Order: sequence, then C-alpha cells, then structure tokens
Amino acid sequence: MLHRQLRQIAIVGFAMAITWNGSSCLAQLKPIKITGVVAGISPQGIAIRTEDQLMLALISPNRTEDGVSYRGIPVPMIEVIGEESPEYLQPGMWVRFPAKVQAKQRIVEPVTEITIIDGTKLTSFGVLPAALPDLPNEDAPAPDPKVAQDSLVIGRIAAARRNAITVAFPDGKTIKAGVAKDAIVKVKTSDLRFVKPGYQVQAEGMLVKPMKFFATVMTIKKPVVLAPGAKPPVDQVANKGPTPKPAIPAKPGTAKPTDPEKPDPFNIGKPDNPDKPANGPTKVRGKILKIN
Repeated sequence: MLHRQLRQIAIVGFAMAITWNGSSCLAQLKPIKITGVVAGISPQGIAIRTEDQLMLALISPNRTEDGVSYRGIPVPMIEVIGEESPEYLQPGMWVRFPAKVQAKQRIVEPVTEITIIDGTKLTSFGVLPAALPDLPNEDAPAPDPKVAQDSLVIGRIAAARRNAITVAFPDGKTIKAGVAKDAIVKVKTSDLRFVKPGYQVQAEGMLVKPMKFFATVMTIKKPVVLAPGAKPPVDQVANKGPTPKPAIPAKPGTAKPTDPEKPDPFNIGKPDNPDKPANGPTKVRGKILKIN
C-alpha cells in the first residue's frame, strides 16, 4: 500500500515538473514580428528571408523543439492570398463562386469570379442561396424552376477545361459552369500548396532560437505584377511632399515676372543696353519655338 502511494506521488511530481519546465520555457520566449519573402517550404516550416537574415517559421501544431514541449502557444493561423487567371484552376481545388442557377442544375451565365478556398474548413456544400432565405410563407407562390436564381456554388473541381469547370459535391451530384475569359480567380486559403518562393510574408510568433520561431499568425500574399506601362496602386506611391498649389493665371496685359531663383540663359528679361532710350530699337533674344 505504501509502495503504491509513493509511486503515485512520484508520478504526480514528475508531471508537475514537466508542466513547470514547459511553462518556464514558454515564459522565456520573446514575441517576434517580421516581414519578408518566402525562400522555401520544408516539412518543418516556411523559410522567410528578411532584410537582415533567413528565418524559419515553425508551423506544426506540435510546439516541440529539441525535445522540449512548449505548451500554450496557439496553433498557427495561416492565410494565403493571391489572384490568378482562369488557367490556374485544376481538379481537386475547392472553390466558391456566385452564379445564376436554374433549378439547381444548370448555370445559365459564365462565371466571372471564383475563389479557391480551404476544403477542410467547410461545413456547407452544394448550390446554396446567395442571400439568407426569408421566413417561410405558406401563401407565397412556389419559385419558378425556369427562372435562374442568384446562388452560391461551393464544391470541389472534378474537371477543368479551357472555358469550363465541373464542380462535384459530397452527395455525388455535379454541376458544370462556364468560365469567362476575363474571370478573376482569387486564392484565399490556408493550404501551403498554393505558396511559392517569392511570395510576400507577414508573420508573428514566439522566438525560440535566434533564427527560428513558432509562428502564430502568417499572411502570405502573391506579389502583384504590373503590366508594362501600368501605374502602381495609390498606396504604393511614395509621398513626396504636399501637393503643389495650382498656378494663378496672369491678368491680360501684364507680363509674367522672371523668377529670380532660376537662371535666364537667353537674357530674355534683360535690356539690351541700359543707356538706350526706351522707345528705341532693341535686340530680342530668345528661343524659336515655332515657325508659321
């Protein structure tokens, strides 16, 4: 009996020591927030290249490093954001898109916007109403099956061709949708299969080693490639000072004064000779702009 009690005390003490050890290690970790680009992806995590060094973001839910378990660190929240062309769509991708659907069987118009989503977090599939349904009304007429309804299609791509995709649902049903040539394909998922080296990263976490940290929040974006001659977005234009004031037009008959700070290489505003009379002939100096 005594032997059993001593054994239980030893087990409880060992568990408390492990918990205390993990908590003390967790308290020693420092928060970190970095910005960089994806340098590579490995089973351990994502390599991020910053301006100063290369860091490894650990993304496994098992927060263990060198045999030490760090309890209390949240599971990483990862969001991958990007924009692609319709050719990017492939079988196996989970998608969501608005469409006009007739009798929940036929999409009557080409789809103009498709979002690639995380299929592991979905709870609803199929052809759903685009808006919340109204309260049931027994007196309301039944919807006309010949009229296309605004719907939201959520499913997995079973086949993808040049201008069309076939979406399958868990119940075995499928629906085919035409895809417009200029359709926008957005990526909003946590699946790292859509991440490539060169993507921009903003990450937060807890630093466990000088070049390694447990990631808690990561936002990964595909860099925007501008077309030749296109202007960058407004938020990417550097602020070069206050907007200059608009010029005030001069009144008719008044000459525009010469700016004393700017040189006058052609001596347009200077007299030929101060000793000459005002009504006498003078030489005109200037630059010929146009000859009629």
